[in-house]
Amino acid sequence: MISALFSSVAFLAASAAFDATPVSAEIPAPVKLAAVAAPAPKTTAAPVKLAAAVPPPAQPVVFSDLSDEAVAARVLSQIESLTTLSGDFVQTAPSGAVVTGKVYLRRPGQIRFDYDDPSPITIVATGGMVYVENSELETADSYPLKKTPLRFLLSKKIDIGDATLKSVDRSADAVAVTYASTGDETEGELTLVMSAPDLSIEQWAVRDPQGGVTIVALQGVSTGGTLENRLFRAPDAGGAFIND
Repeated sequence: MISALFSSVAFLAASAAFDATPVSAEIPAPVKLAAVAAPAPKTTAAPVKLAAAVPPPAQPVVFSDLSDEAVAARVLSQIESLTTLSGDFVQTAPSGAVVTGKVYLRRPGQIRFDYDDPSPITIVATGGMVYVENSELETADSYPLKKTPLRFLLSKKIDIGDATLKSVDRSADAVAVTYASTGDETEGELTLVMSAPDLSIEQWAVRDPQGGVTIVALQGVSTGGTLENRLFRAPDAGGAFIND
């Protein structure tokens, strides 16, 4: 579903024409013999030119007939129509460290990340807050949802606020839409990568003000099912997070 990086594929086609260079053969002067005609001079065949290599046709990109603004509007509309989502995720930190886990999303307003061992972290967003629990330290910090990039995914009606559309990249089977924000609370960039043309979310990426990029790529995603309320229990609404 969500990486800050959309991999665009560049096609490089090279063509070259090869001209065979003729080699001249020296023909000795004919020897004159009585009553014998001089032999006909040898001739060399005309050089054969090889046909120029034909570059393979480039694959057409999706939504080439739409403006960047129209593609971005479709992406946001598709996310707004999403009700639930669950699956595995692979998260790559700016340092290159990779962690895995499971993600559960119920729109609007709720998401849960269960990190696989040995990570002690569980993240739950619910009730307008994001809670980060560390089971080793037995702590649970909280942050207003509106101050995190998750607000783009969880708002009932997505409001990009002070963010502006920075770019829309297209390939043969995916699009990546990047929003940039310069607000004090939300400075950075968010990139949403969607498969195309169905616009299923595949990954997202967040670039922080220092240039670090965190990528979350989704795998084995299912949508539209029922998710239990217990998955989104906050510490102040029932104690510790559920880890079973």
